[in-house]
Amino acid sequence: MNNEKKEINIKSILIRYGVCAVIATALLFLILVTNGYWGLTEPQERLRVLCDAFSLPGLLLVLSSGLILAANAGTFNGLLYGLKVGIEIVLPFLPHKYVKYRDFVEKRKEKRIKGYGFICYTGLVFLAVGIVLLIIFHVQYP
Repeated sequence: MNNEKKEINIKSILIRYGVCAVIATALLFLILVTNGYWGLTEPQERLRVLCDAFSLPGLLLVLSSGLILAANAGTFNGLLYGLKVGIEIVLPFLPHKYVKYRDFVEKRKEKRIKGYGFICYTGLVFLAVGIVLLIIFHVQYP
């Protein structure tokens, strides 16, 4: 029973990382295509585009995991509460129930996102490859 649970857990972790890596790779290929990587003849330009293509998905993943971390910490609670109350004031014909800020925050604490570290780690791998390519670029083409 416990061995089955471990196997399922490892499988779900691999799926998370795999999906995240596929999304980052798709963005990488999109950047390569839009910059015309396969039409470039100069190695300097090819290396620059390749560096950009790895760095951007990595940076986006790391920053999005940071945004999730900030949202879990309650950074946006006041803004969300203000938007909710503002919409209720502007659209009074919609059914709504007044909620105190304290209750709103307590309800938001229950909705925290858990287990999102894979986004950050996948982004760090892509970002590390981009930084290595950047170092190679600056060493070969000063």
